[in-house]
Amino acid sequence: MAHTSKLAMRGVALFGASVMALGLGACSGGKSDSSSGASGGQVTVEMWDYLSGDTANSSIEASIAEFEKANPDIKVKRTTFAFADLSKSILQGSVGGEVPDVAVVDVVDNQNFASLGMLKDLSGDGINKSDFFDGPWSSVEFDGKTYGIPLNSNNLALYYNKTMLMEAGVEVPTDWASLKEAAKKTTKGDVKGLAISAVKNESGTFQLLPFVWQTGGDMSNYSESGATALAYLRGMIEDGSVSEAVVNYTQEDARTQFITGKAAMMINGPWELSTLNKDAEIEWDVAPLPKDKRAATSMGGENVVVMNGAKQSEAAVKLAKYLTSAEGAKIYCDGSGQLSSRPDLQGKLKLSSDPKLKVFEDQLQYAHARAYGKDYPKISEAIQLSMQEALTGASTPEAAAKKAAETINPLLPKN
Repeated sequence: MAHTSKLAMRGVALFGASVMALGLGACSGGKSDSSSGASGGQVTVEMWDYLSGDTANSSIEASIAEFEKANPDIKVKRTTFAFADLSKSILQGSVGGEVPDVAVVDVVDNQNFASLGMLKDLSGDGINKSDFFDGPWSSVEFDGKTYGIPLNSNNLALYYNKTMLMEAGVEVPTDWASLKEAAKKTTKGDVKGLAISAVKNESGTFQLLPFVWQTGGDMSNYSESGATALAYLRGMIEDGSVSEAVVNYTQEDARTQFITGKAAMMINGPWELSTLNKDAEIEWDVAPLPKDKRAATSMGGENVVVMNGAKQSEAAVKLAKYLTSAEGAKIYCDGSGQLSSRPDLQGKLKLSSDPKLKVFEDQLQYAHARAYGKDYPKISEAIQLSMQEALTGASTPEAAAKKAAETINPLLPKN
């Protein structure tokens, strides 16, 4: 769907002990496509996904049609769900022994499903790590094994008002120092220099983590890397170039501030391009996220997984491999406007000719997945709390990051 990836970045399913508390009834509320019958030796592969928007739906259907043409002994039956219902339905189905053969899932759910033993290990099925960018690939690995295949990706970049930057006499920022300078010089009256989403949910985590990674750090040293990132953002709030209200901003709110001329710059994803192309009455462009010690951005997107209880396991693996192959992924990404997770498709998609979209495509080499194991939801909650405490001034950035690290460190995978 046009905004599938935006939604994917917001949601993180809660797993673990809560699985047993779920009921056994399925929550599809979706629709099934393709024939469900099998004839003449034909097998039916059942596939669940949330690709229900017009472009995403037609694009995945086109890819499936090519697969079925090449594999006349396999028929694919799709059931689509609302984004928020898919992970819940998979969990409920696993309790009752009723799961699909294949599913298209949010990247942040992949490791959680794997940790619960719900996904087939694909390590021996001829899937090559080198065929994918490191960020997307890391989201399908768990305990040294492969439990999915990347389908498509997205990330965050810097949107900027060309007129405001020109009038302020500043260049497009490329690093933290120039971002801080540009934000300060474009702040005037009720116009802020930069808008971000620092809300207490997954969108906030998604937007903070690039700053953490750009320090050269990661979750393993969040007490230092988190403190540096939070202090940088808190400094821009204190000098007035970022609004204190960002702790309540969704990514849509950041877009509203930018598109109405109330923010000279914003950090957001490629899903906002169509809205800005249609509605923005300002001169704007997109640039890579400014870096500190290194370039980094957050990665969202979808993976294709094969369920451990697949009734048609061999055919399911064949479908998963085709959908994520150079051929299958190009069909889907060209039709849906998504970014491919494959380096061999870089510069070869329809979107590659759009200079604004190409910024996001080029950044995939620096994109990090939120691949922190089965306890990621708890890790994300700790990050969100530190962000709220530091950016509101309720705590110093150092104290907020240290407190969060005490929660995060025991939850990180040991390997």
